[in-house]
Parts: sequence; structure tokens; C-alpha cells
Amino acid sequence: MEAPNTTLSLTKIEGATRQTNAAIEAFVCGHFDIAITLAGAAEGMLERDGPHMFSYMRDSSRVQDQDVKKKEWIAVLNLERDWLKHPGGAETLLIERGHAAFMIARAASKLPTWNKRMDEFKVWLLNNIDDLAGA
Repeated sequence: MEAPNTTLSLTKIEGATRQTNAAIEAFVCGHFDIAITLAGAAEGMLERDGPHMFSYMRDSSRVQDQDVKKKEWIAVLNLERDWLKHPGGAETLLIERGHAAFMIARAASKLPTWNKRMDEFKVWLLNNIDDLAGA
């Protein structure tokens, strides 16, 4: 095995962008676990003032109208990410394509700029949103 004998210098935005791009590449290969892990890490790297997908999902009026406790709803939104990140929990987990797609969208929504691959992912997501939301 070979690995470059160098160092890597990057900003938080560059790191989150690289992880989001890698998450998209894992996603198109069907590696939903890797996509969720990378996108979850990218999302967690950046703070963002103003709206982003996680805050929208967390604070959705549809959820509030159903009297769901916020802490329980956040646990649902982060189920796969947390299962992949922490010990314990169920022995196995089924990861649906839509959950991985939404985690990538959550990460991308915190980035200040997007690249061509992210734009392609957005087009794919919008074209498949009804199928993914039903999953």
C-alpha cells in the first residue's frame, strides 16, 4: 500500500466540502453507511447563521403540531448517524437510500458554496424527492 508522504492543510469549509463530495461518491455506490458518516461529520463541522436543512427539519411546524418532544425528534433525525458513530444500540440497522440522501442534503445546506457534483446531487434529489420521502 502506498500513501502520499505529505501533510494536508485545509479550512473547516474545505474539509466539510471534501467530506460532502466523498459522501456523494459513496452514496452513488450504494455505500449509505459511509455517506451518512461523512455527511454527518461535514454537517457537524460548520455553524451556520440562518436557515439550513437540519434546523428546518428540527423545527418543522408539522412535527410541532403532532406534539413530538424535540429531543425525541432529533434522535429520529440522527438515528443512523448516531448508530454508526457510537457503541450500543441494535445489533443491525437497515439504512434506506432516502436517509442517506437527506443527510447529504443536510451537510450541503450548511456550505456557503456548492460545486458541480453537489449541484448534480441536488437535481437528482429534487427529481426523486417523492420516492425518497415515502421511504
